[in-house]
Amino acid sequence: MIDPRVASGLRDIPPSVMIPRERMLATFRQTFASFGYVPIETPHIERMEVLTGKGAGSDEVLRQIFEVINKGGEAGKLALRFDLTVPLARFVAKHINELGTPFKRYAIGSVFRGERPAKGRFREFAQCDFDTVGTDSVVADAETAQVIYAALSSAGVPPFTITLNNRKILDGLLDALGVADKTGPVLRSLDKLAKAGREKVLAELQRGEEGSTEGVLTADQAQQVLDFVEQGRGRAEVLSRVEERLGSHPRAAEGIANLRQILDLLDAAGLPETSLQLDLGLARGLDYYTGVVFETTVNGWERFGSISSGGRYDNLASLFIDRRLPGVGASIGLDRLLALLEESGSLRGTSTTVPILVVNFPGVAPSIPVKLAARLRRAGVGAEVFPESIQVGKQMGYGSTRGHKFAVIVGPDEAEKEVFNLRDLATRQEQKAIAIAALESTVKQALGVGA
Repeated sequence: MIDPRVASGLRDIPPSVMIPRERMLATFRQTFASFGYVPIETPHIERMEVLTGKGAGSDEVLRQIFEVINKGGEAGKLALRFDLTVPLARFVAKHINELGTPFKRYAIGSVFRGERPAKGRFREFAQCDFDTVGTDSVVADAETAQVIYAALSSAGVPPFTITLNNRKILDGLLDALGVADKTGPVLRSLDKLAKAGREKVLAELQRGEEGSTEGVLTADQAQQVLDFVEQGRGRAEVLSRVEERLGSHPRAAEGIANLRQILDLLDAAGLPETSLQLDLGLARGLDYYTGVVFETTVNGWERFGSISSGGRYDNLASLFIDRRLPGVGASIGLDRLLALLEESGSLRGTSTTVPILVVNFPGVAPSIPVKLAARLRRAGVGAEVFPESIQVGKQMGYGSTRGHKFAVIVGPDEAEKEVFNLRDLATRQEQKAIAIAALESTVKQALGVGA
């Protein structure tokens, strides 16, 4: 017999997780649409040159690409997408004339990375992306943080913090140190700071990334970079310290001004100050970010990493088109978020999609429960009929285990009198002999929904 286990880094998703997952997805879609984003879909498989073009992703990500070879096909031609942003750049480059700008899209789907499996990290996982393409406006930058906040809040995610930085500030720092040509490897090293710690990042900055033949920075330069980015987290006070150090550098000054404007716009939008902070060490490892960058963590669960991240990428579409198409957006990592909620006990799991179980009582014609369930569905209440007329207690156990809230019961006596009983499956309390004519209104009242 074949072993039914799944491959390493992949997993089956049971109903107890899949049902809240679907509800969360519906919330995200509704939030994205409320800001004017429209849905698109791109293929799971892209041409290799699309995914590996210069600037498409960091070397670390590109090493994790899953190559696809169809029977009789040629190696190195096709691969599974590793994110939804590079396919977006290809999509807008191909369709921008009919789309117009600004173009606001959202996309939800699986992406694939051959990274080492760990808690909250999978080789196939769902991303929920939204982006605005074709504008440099700081309004679009600020809106990205607004959407993150609205989506996660509406989905009932525990208190979280959206952290911001601007890559132009880090670019300005490295230029001031005379190492502007080392921006890529330095930022990829800084991206590991929260997990690896100062000493490991300091060592990597001096010796270079794995496979490198020379150090990235001198010991003094590495110390200065880490001292700068570890000035603390906050808001106005952080920008004031940066301005003292780099305010005269034109590129850094652009980044400082951008962050000030974003914070002002987010205040105007009503985002609470407690949900926002600046972090000069936030770099985001992907090479295509050019301006503001975002990361979001659940308070007290930072070890799980970011549940939503993104930023501005002004040059990504240049891989595919001569026309400049600046963009900004973010992605919510649905599966990492669900793994966090599951471990924290915040995931309210259930194995049913409906609140009502209609009992198939022994000795009662099955047409009766079928008819009652159909009436409830027409009234907008989900209902499931137990398929077999087995012992009623076993049917009650089925409903309790799967998370039904109430059971509608019609036995032979109730059928003769045209009444039903309504049992609360959590408390086992039962309302008896309710007129079947009042089925819809009684059930809705018990569920606390409008009659």
